[in-house]
Amino acid sequence: MRLLDAVSLAVAVAFAAPAALFGVETLLAGDPTGWVFLGFAAGIIAFEQYVTMPTDVPILAAQKATDAVVEEPDDDNQ
Repeated sequence: MRLLDAVSLAVAVAFAAPAALFGVETLLAGDPTGWVFLGFAAGIIAFEQYVTMPTDVPILAAQKATDAVVEEPDDDNQ
């Protein structure tokens, strides 16, 4: 996972965690509405992982440029 991907995932988790926690607490209290909050939290994470926004295009271009310039080291040569 690239650094920028990890940072954007961390931001998404920071927004999804309170909704998921509230959903779990609501379910444990016996209210089935907690599933809505758990679904909302899962939607936040899925949206971040699978939808490309216009602001992501420069990041994708930078990642492709670094992949073209930088070679991954071989693990067999150790």
